[in-house]
Parts: sequence; C-alpha cells; structure tokens
Amino acid sequence: MGRGLHDYIDLGEVHTPAERALVEERYRSLRRQVPIIYLIAVVNLFGLHVATGGEFAVGFNIPTALLVCAIVRIAQWWRAPQCGLAPELMLSRLRQTFVITVVATFAVCLWCLWLVHDQPAARLPVLLFGSLTALATAYGLSSLPAAARLSLMVLALPLAVEALLTNDRAFIGAGLSICIVAGLNLWLVGLHNRQFVGLVLSRELISRERERAEIARFDAHAAATTDLITGLPNRRAFLAALGEALVERPASVAVALLDVDRFKRVNDTFGHGAGDELLRVVAGRIAAALGEDAMVARLAGDEFAVLWRERPQGGIAASGRQLLHQLNRPADIHGHRLQVSACCGIATASAVDPSTPSRFVACADTALYAAKGQGAGKLCLFDAAMELPRRRRVEIEQALQQKGWARNIDVLYQPIVDLRSGRIKAVEALARWSDPELGPVPPSEFVPVAEQLNLIAELSDVLLALALPQTAHWDEDVRLSFNLSAVQLGSSRSAETILKALDAAKVPPHRLQVEVTETALLRDFATARANLQQLREAGVTVVMDDFGAGYASIGYLREIAFDQIKLDGSLVSSAQECPERRLLLSAVIGLCRALRVEPVAEHIETEAQLRLLVSLGCSVGQGYWLYQPLTADAARALLQDQDNRDPLAGTAA
Repeated sequence: MGRGLHDYIDLGEVHTPAERALVEERYRSLRRQVPIIYLIAVVNLFGLHVATGGEFAVGFNIPTALLVCAIVRIAQWWRAPQCGLAPELMLSRLRQTFVITVVATFAVCLWCLWLVHDQPAARLPVLLFGSLTALATAYGLSSLPAAARLSLMVLALPLAVEALLTNDRAFIGAGLSICIVAGLNLWLVGLHNRQFVGLVLSRELISRERERAEIARFDAHAAATTDLITGLPNRRAFLAALGEALVERPASVAVALLDVDRFKRVNDTFGHGAGDELLRVVAGRIAAALGEDAMVARLAGDEFAVLWRERPQGGIAASGRQLLHQLNRPADIHGHRLQVSACCGIATASAVDPSTPSRFVACADTALYAAKGQGAGKLCLFDAAMELPRRRRVEIEQALQQKGWARNIDVLYQPIVDLRSGRIKAVEALARWSDPELGPVPPSEFVPVAEQLNLIAELSDVLLALALPQTAHWDEDVRLSFNLSAVQLGSSRSAETILKALDAAKVPPHRLQVEVTETALLRDFATARANLQQLREAGVTVVMDDFGAGYASIGYLREIAFDQIKLDGSLVSSAQECPERRLLLSAVIGLCRALRVEPVAEHIETEAQLRLLVSLGCSVGQGYWLYQPLTADAARALLQDQDNRDPLAGTAA
C-alpha cells in the first residue's frame, strides 16, 4: 500500500477499503494545503516578476495567466466538499491536481529559464524565487508524493543546473546548495509518504477491527452456535437442542453421527481449501436429504451429527441408509472429481441409558466406530455389546498409565526355522503383559494402546533389557530377532543405544537381528536408514518385516540393504486357497532370490502351507505349526535338544 499516485494513475481505480481510505486522506490533506500552495506560488512568482523588472499590465502574459489559474484553483478547492465524495471522484481530483502540477511547473520552469537567458543580470532573483517556489510546492504537495517530486525535479533541479553551468562561484555554490536541499526534500517526501500511508492504514485497520468487534458483540449468540465453514449449527447448539428434545419427548429421540471417509487425504493432497469445500458439499447433501424433519450439525473436523426429535417413517435404520445413499456419490471439488462417502453410527433412546446428551453422543460415536471398522460407507446401530471393546481399551489405557506397569512385562521366544535342515536359525522376542487386575493382555490389544500413549519406546527398551541377558549364553549360531518401533527408528541415537546394550550384555552384534516394518520406516526415512546402516555395519542382521502388506516396500528395497525379507502372513494363508495368490507368493519369493535376499515365511499354521512354501523355494519359516512361543527356559532346552527332534513334523497337532 505504500505506492505513489502514479500507481493509482496507472490503475485508474481503487479496489480495496484500504486503498479507498488512502485516496480519501490524500484528498482531505490536499484540500487544506493546495490553496496555501497557490498563495505561496503567486507571491513568489510576482516577487520574481517585480525583481526582474516586469510591469503590471493588463493582457496575456505568464504572470497574469498564473494568477488567473491560481485564483480559479483556489476557488475550486475552497468550494470542494471535505467529505462525502465517491472515492472515484476524489481520485479524479487527485489526477487533475497531478496534471495541473505538471503543466504549471513546466510553465514556471520555462519562464525562469527564459528570464535567465533574456536577462542575465536577473539570474539571482530567478534562482531565489524559483527554488523557493519549488521547495514550498513540494512541501505543500507532500501528501501527493508524485506531484511533490515532480515540482522539485522539473523546477528546482533545472535552475540548480543552470547555476552550476555559470563561471560565478557564488552561483555554483547556490546551485550545489539547491541540489542538496532538493535531494533531501525528495528523501523527506518519501519518508513523509511512508509515514502517511502507515498512519492511514493503521487507522483503517483499527476501524475494521472495531467494526468486527461490533459485529461480534451484536451477533455473539450466532457466532457461538454456528459452524463458520458450513453454516450449520455447531456442537454447542446441537447438544443444547438434544438436551431440550430429551426433556420434551425422550422416547422418540435418535442421534446419528457421520464421519467423512478419507477426509484427511483430501486435505493433505488438495489443501485445506478443498477440504472446506468438501465439508460444505457434505453438509448440503445431508441437509437436503433430511429436509426439515431433523437437525443437522457439524461437531468437529469431518464429523456431522443428525438429531431426530421424532422417529422418521420407515424406521431409523432405513433413514440412515437413505442418507448414506444420497451422500455417497462423486463431487467436483476445486476441479477434481472426488468420490464422497461417509460412515454412520446411530443411537436411539431405547438403546441408551441414561438418556443424557453426552451419553447419547457417546453411544452414537461407538456405533460410528463400529461402522468404520467394517469399511467405507457403512452404517451401524448402537448396541450395548459394542461398548465392550472400547471399555476394554479404556481399561488397558488406564493400566498402562499406572507406575510400574513395565514390571509385568515378560518375554516369549518363537523359533525361526531353516525349512531345509530343520535347524533353528533365530528366535523372535515377543512381548507378553499380564496386569494384576486385567490378567493376561494379548499384544494385539496392548501394543496399539502403547503406541497411542507414546509408551512403545519404553516397552521396546524393557523387552530388549529382558531378552539380551536371557539369550546371551545360548547357541552362538542362533540369533535373537527383535522388532524395532517407528519411535526407535526415528531416534538419531537408536543404533548407538542398541549397540551399547549388546556390549553391556556381552552379546556380539552378529547374534542380533532387527525387524522393521514399512510403517516404521515412513515416520522418518532418512534417520531410519542411517540407524539401520549403522547396525548392519556393526554386524546386526536387518530384516524387512510384513513385506507385501503395504504399498511402497519394493521402493525401500532399493534404498536399504536388507539381509532377509519376512513375507506378510496374508500372502502365505491366502496362497493355499487361491491359484492367483499362489502365483503372487511364488513371484515374491522369486523377487527375493533375484535380490539375493533370504525370504522368510511367517504364520505357517498347517502342514499343507509348509509343503507349499518348500515347493516354491522358501528357505526359512516361522509359525505355530513349527513352534509356538516359548518361555526362556523352554527355548533354551529346545536349542540344547534340537538335534534329537524333527521340528518340521509340526507341533500344532
């Protein structure tokens, strides 16, 4: 906004409130200053006219023309209204002032130069009155910087140059002085303009903030109960309406929660503007599908809520399915064709006890969680049995947040077997947790909770601290296989910590192998790669775990040198039933061989799976058919006696 008037002349109009305010303030300043400028100019120019021997004669001459022009302009500015003009008209007056400044300064400059050449003796008064006129005009037009600069450059500087070209030291000194003063005035004009613009913009900003404050004060209730993106009622308004409905007709109330599928992906891929537009599309579709029979609100993020005060005809479930049918169709969002879908969870008064707003919403959220577990675009009605998994998860969270939970961690070991010789090549350390109140909790339940509570790194440290001393004196040819979490891989000192733990337990690095998943690599790939490289250089075996479960594993094979690739269990379990999956498993094993990386099959649970893997050329395997997880004592005894048994005969039978 710190632009000169020439910028406005090029634009030809004003666009923003700030620009309009700036034009208005320039106009007001000039309305006060321009008449005084003309009076100063007239006094100086007639003083010059008298000093150069001019006479006052009626007729057309430059002094008379300037006098008439000054009187006319003074009258125009005095009569001009101080405010109330349209910004475009004010801008027109400013342009007019600029044009007149151009004409007047050129005319005065030409007159002064003519006087100097026509009357060399008049050089001193010309220099004096001309420079005074230029400086006074520039000061008076400082609110219009383009015009102020013009008066200095067109009038003062030519006179200074004229003085510098003489052989008289006095005139040369005067010319230098005028040049310096004019240059300083040019700088002062710029400084004044920046301060002028800053002051105007500050006032405009304060004014706008006051207007916003007034609007917010007079519309506080609407702002507090309305979602700004969709225009729907927000959580506060929804809970208030739900509370009223439960008081008036509690037996007829039903609540639905809807969650937009893959909403975060839209935000991450196309930006938050596209995400906001998608929310508006979803809000419009829900409102159109329900009409006035129900209340629609946006609770937070991509979660919407529906309140039925009376049971809709055809039943709640049918209404929910119809709602999803209207919602689950493509939409054009910022030039992209996106498939829109949502999951829905519904709670009714008959299934919720006690019937309070928070309880109602919590039950609908439980049903929504169950619907999302079934896939995109699904619907579930709340049932009391749905709360058992969530209640169990809450209990696990509370137990893991208690001090001393790590003391209840134990380690089991599941052998990893060479399928050709039957020899045990490694044992995988598996965490087991038994809480005093909850009893034994399987890893499938407590590991995800530990990750959510940021306890997975502590769990891994405890597990490694238990496993290393127990396995330190086992067979030198049997490695300890240990899973690294995303938190450990993302720590810059992770490899150093593991190597120090090996040294403290007197376990050589070649006795350890670490397993990493694609998900763990995604968190901080550069740091993960550096950690794995440091471990591998020290002698630790590096294994890619769950290969085939994700989408980018092949890319990681190019970036990181793996010693083994552990095939995802779904590849093994599905290959026996489907010929196409068998071909896929064969291709993956062939890929491992082509990369000269040893393939490891997990979840071998039947003899048929074992024989299939051997026929396809898989050399290493792990699973319940071979060995179930063992305690440290049982695993040590097994290793000491493995020469006397055939593990490939299976233990699951």
